Amino acid sequence: MEQRAFLTEIRAADGDDARVSGLGIVYDQWTELWPGYMERISRGAVKNAETVKSFFNHDPDYVLSTLDSDPALVLRETESGLEYDSPIPPTTYGNDLKINLQRKNVRGSSFAFDVNHDAWSQNADGVVCRDITDLTLYEVGPVTNPAYIQTTATMRSKELVQEYRKQLSQVPIALRKRQQEQIEKTI
Repeated sequence: MEQRAFLTEIRAADGDDARVSGLGIVYDQWTELWPGYMERISRGAVKNAETVKSFFNHDPDYVLSTLDSDPALVLRETESGLEYDSPIPPTTYGNDLKINLQRKNVRGSSFAFDVNHDAWSQNADGVVCRDITDLTLYEVGPVTNPAYIQTTATMRSKELVQEYRKQLSQVPIALRKRQQEQIEKTI
């Protein structure tokens, strides 16, 4: 399993209905993960996302939500990439996360995945390029140290879930029914 992280923008909302939202996977943008190695996730690469969870800093001890939890994690594909919207639980680590989001100590998003199909090449400068075209997503959420600087994360209130309902038609067909059921539970 591989992990990638992105820098994010955070907005804070008060209350018990706080959620963290962000652009967890950015599509079609080359990112230098280390000198001499570039990678991008192609639009439509997320073909399997049936058991996705949201953790803080990839730590399963800090679970925020899952697609099956109540309230649930919501995923939505956009032109820019895959967005996530997760409730922040009323726990000690949830309260710590809210404070760190408000202070902009946590401004990144990350995801854990397996690659099902990719294409490797080398450009004229000798830089190795990897284009990931098919992946299985397991986890997405806020992180302290992102690898991909293009991701975003914000803290939101429950009212914005209604906006996701309006935009649900953008969700891939495989996820649409499950997402609709999860949104109904959170409203």
